[in-house]
Amino acid sequence: MQEVLDYLYNLERFGIKLGLDVIKELLEKLGNPQNKFKSIHIAGTNGKGSTACFMDSILRASGKNVGLYTSPHLIKFNERIKVNGEEISDSDLVRLTTQIKEVCEDNNIEATFFEFTTTLAFVYFAEKNIDYGVIETGLGGRLDATNVLSPEISVITNIDIDHTKHLGDTKEKIAVEKAGIIKENSLVLTAEQDSNLLEIFLNICKEKESKLCVLDEKFDIKLISSDLKGQEFFLTGKMEGNFSIKMLGKHQIRNAVLATMGARKLGIFQNDIHEGLSKAYWSGRLEVIKENPLVMVDCAHNFAGIKELVKFVEKIETKKTLILGTSEDKEISKMLELLVPLFDKVVLTQGNYKPASLEILEKEVRKYCAKVYSYQDLKEAINKGLELTSENEMLLITGSIYLVGDVLRNLTNNKMI
Repeated sequence: MQEVLDYLYNLERFGIKLGLDVIKELLEKLGNPQNKFKSIHIAGTNGKGSTACFMDSILRASGKNVGLYTSPHLIKFNERIKVNGEEISDSDLVRLTTQIKEVCEDNNIEATFFEFTTTLAFVYFAEKNIDYGVIETGLGGRLDATNVLSPEISVITNIDIDHTKHLGDTKEKIAVEKAGIIKENSLVLTAEQDSNLLEIFLNICKEKESKLCVLDEKFDIKLISSDLKGQEFFLTGKMEGNFSIKMLGKHQIRNAVLATMGARKLGIFQNDIHEGLSKAYWSGRLEVIKENPLVMVDCAHNFAGIKELVKFVEKIETKKTLILGTSEDKEISKMLELLVPLFDKVVLTQGNYKPASLEILEKEVRKYCAKVYSYQDLKEAINKGLELTSENEMLLITGSIYLVGDVLRNLTNNKMI
């Protein structure tokens, strides 16, 4: 199994190559498996994975056979490809990697990591005879490897600044790239509220003779209750009634309602929607991993994600300690200016993928907090964070998906916390 993972990760030597020619050729050689199931295609800056999780859970509650493709993973690669909630097995992963590798070699196809893994997911889903594939884009939309689909519904969660090297340096440019998943004569759902960006979506929909549905056109949402076990909210309109979800944060209610709107468009009954929402859970998103003291992890990794995280943290009245590590290519100054002032103590560390240097982080963090500690080793950072956090206080670990994955992996292996 490790040999297969080494092969897959070694494909990253090809870097990020946006475009569809390679994956179209590869899929054609494999019989175009992406055309053998219906799909829901989800793009956006933040909330793609959570929305996909809600959609997957609702479809399964309605009795559908469902494949879920997301990225990146937190603990193990298999998390990226699931059927009916079960991760792809090691044996299937080895078998399909071998098969697709042979096709690439026989036809001189140089697939990137994401092109290869997307192909693998589609072949696996076709083999499993799924009814629906819930597919999250990787980067962007227009030239993303997943954009070979002809989905039942295209979903764009929101637009914010991220991956500017590949998608553009303004929200408008990024919106055009994300809207590249919109197909001819299709249905498009979005939770975006910026009128300028909505106009871009609307114009593209008009060109393609597609219908655009904006979240707040249909639903009025009211939060009823929220605690560390989940949230309950009330909807008016066609979906009037109480709904509950396990995930925390008002942004997750928005993601849940976006999935609900999609489910309604597919004709799924309200009881199934209720059940699907209540069962859905997406690890690493405001996840409580210890209650005394309160220890939480969150995958907020860009400015948009940090803004949503701050809304939640502001409501926690106890003293708070932060363990922070970010990637080097993010808007670090803006992120830390918003987040760090909410914490009494900050411990800096690094995730396993393109981490920002501790020196850069410390320089920024000390603008807003006097008690700052730096540890390159994650275990040392967590031990220090726990040492600084009393029983009735909060410890939050955030800043990078890869950092959160490292924490959860260590937790799984040796009960670090």
